[in-house]
Amino acid sequence: MSNPATPRTPLRTLHPEDVRKTPGGLSLDIVLTPALRPAPRSVCKSSTSSPITSADISEKLSNAATRREEVLQLRKENIDQKLAMVQNKKDEIVNKKATRTKEELDAKLKDSEDNKNLILKKTKDDVKAHLAMVELKMKDLELLTEAEKIARKIALDEDTMKADEKRSEQLEKRIKDIQEHVDYVKSVSATQEMKKKLYLAGLEKSMEEAGKRKEEAVAKVVEVAKEEEAKVEEAKLRREKEEKAIQDKMKAALIEKSGKVEENQANKDEMFKSKMEERNRRAELVRQNKLRLEQEGVDGTNLGPESA
Repeated sequence: MSNPATPRTPLRTLHPEDVRKTPGGLSLDIVLTPALRPAPRSVCKSSTSSPITSADISEKLSNAATRREEVLQLRKENIDQKLAMVQNKKDEIVNKKATRTKEELDAKLKDSEDNKNLILKKTKDDVKAHLAMVELKMKDLELLTEAEKIARKIALDEDTMKADEKRSEQLEKRIKDIQEHVDYVKSVSATQEMKKKLYLAGLEKSMEEAGKRKEEAVAKVVEVAKEEEAKVEEAKLRREKEEKAIQDKMKAALIEKSGKVEENQANKDEMFKSKMEERNRRAELVRQNKLRLEQEGVDGTNLGPESA
């Protein structure tokens, strides 16, 4: 039988004081708490008291089983609380990482769109400036042609007044020169118009190619963003699987430890019960021997006078 003066073993509870992230997962600090209830006081019985009965043994076994169930329930509650804290910390880390990745992708897309708009605006401004320059050169060429015509006409008039006999010949020559000049102006104008059309066509093609390149670049950025998001989701699923495996392992270990504790307690109860039965049996033998000795002593006293 156990000594009543021996203190009880303190109850160990799981209480996470701090959660730290490590390369292998999450790290927790476990703090041991004192006993939840004082040790039961045992009452010393005298040698003349009655032996312990089966009802007393059953009551003690029932109390021990109740205390054991309370201990197991408290351990389960503490483990559930720890798992909930770990899950909350994990969700917070995953949400922060997803938010930061989304903000970075939005910023990249916005910068790409701004660069595209700036390039298109600059290209349009360059085209407008070039067209304005071409139009200005055409106007200068027309003014120069008109000035030459007027000068030639004045010269023709002067020559006509000076020499009437050469007027017809010179007039024909001037007309021919004017016609050649007109043809030259027309050819120059046609050439300039053709160059203008070719330049505009090439510029339009270049703008289309630039637009396609920009669209391809934006598509690549979007594809990279999707790949990053897929990687984040894959990491999240892998982390959940690992944490679920850890939780299952911890629960299995707890169940195994609980089974061992129950088995040890059952063995201790069985040994205690067998010892109490042996003690009761011995006490019963002593009592029977005592009664037999008393009866034999009484019988000897009664036979003494008769033999005298």
